[in-house]
Amino acid sequence: MNFHQFSAGLFLLTLFCLFSTVALSQTRKPIAIVLFEVSNNVVLMKVNVNGSKPLSFILDTGASGTVISENQAKELGLKLEEQAVASTQGGSIEASLVKDASLRLSKDVELTNIMLAVIRLNGLDAGFGRKIDGILGYEIFDRFVVEIDYVSKLVRFHEPQTFKYSGRGKIFPITVEEGTPFILGKVAPVSNQSFEGKFLIDTGSTGTISLNSPFAIRNKLLELVPITKSITFGGLLAGKSTGRVGRVNSFQFGDIVIANPVAIFSQDTEGDDANVEFSGVIGSEVLRRFKLIIDYSRKQIILDANKQFSGAYEFDMSGASLVAGGEGLKIYKVRSLIENSPATEAGLRVGDVITAINGKPTAEMTLGQIRQMFKRASQAYKLSVKRDESLSHIILKTRRII
Repeated sequence: MNFHQFSAGLFLLTLFCLFSTVALSQTRKPIAIVLFEVSNNVVLMKVNVNGSKPLSFILDTGASGTVISENQAKELGLKLEEQAVASTQGGSIEASLVKDASLRLSKDVELTNIMLAVIRLNGLDAGFGRKIDGILGYEIFDRFVVEIDYVSKLVRFHEPQTFKYSGRGKIFPITVEEGTPFILGKVAPVSNQSFEGKFLIDTGSTGTISLNSPFAIRNKLLELVPITKSITFGGLLAGKSTGRVGRVNSFQFGDIVIANPVAIFSQDTEGDDANVEFSGVIGSEVLRRFKLIIDYSRKQIILDANKQFSGAYEFDMSGASLVAGGEGLKIYKVRSLIENSPATEAGLRVGDVITAINGKPTAEMTLGQIRQMFKRASQAYKLSVKRDESLSHIILKTRRII
């Protein structure tokens, strides 16, 4: 079985990609305009699978195929056939296949004869703090010109044959390799030194820039970046990937220059972050600052800067990585800590459960809201913390870590 690179959310995944057919109504362009949600910078769309109720799927340019969660596949009674092994961040994961599925995105757009990969997405659920039912990838981008408007939260689907762009955005050539799009970019760890590479354009990645370990090692990037912190991360295999987080002087593609962005330097020795075939990933923390048009038919993307473009690139200022669990994914637990950070100084430990912030129960908050709070500098938060059977209260004072 041949495998292709695949990514979604916090991970790169590898799986087999088959052709599909598409049924749609004949309407004026755009063919469809669909409202979406944003969670952790990622686009979530409602998708009906084989006539099911609406399910939440990540719209992912880094995905070489379409995935449905194992739990949802069983709930829908889908027939699981072949078994496969997929490569993801930090290692590999088992998958099954479902043949001849149909996916409806709107009354005007339906994908038919789709091969679905069935994978446990519990790690994504925990990381997003909400249920993720699947990942929508290559098939939709291969069939349509897809326009993602992050400000209005609308996706517009265009017919490639009749699409013609006339806006103010900048057009960039891409290559589509094994179902995923790549662009040439240049990383400058310091002001007087830069390194060119091939980067995956990944709307399913929540971060800014991530650099594969072979690229980082070959160019000795960690020796050039003055301040980095050790972290663990990963979507499906949570905590299985290791690396360091810091800032580079700039990242550039074409004539767009991103100043002082956060970058993750992978230190993985296996899995997709150790891939030598490309240099790294451009994530949705960058992409959300544009109206993004993906046009595989012309091997190009179009980027039109929006009102979010000039916003600062920030990293967590608490030093605590949280995940969601329990009923309704409303129990927020400390998964990992950054050494010498506000979290460790306040006395937080791995496994602690944060039950309230400034007196407000965390069950009344989303994980995304808590993360946004912890991205604000010079804030003091009173945390109620459950450890084993005891409850204590600590003060967490945020500051920039990198």
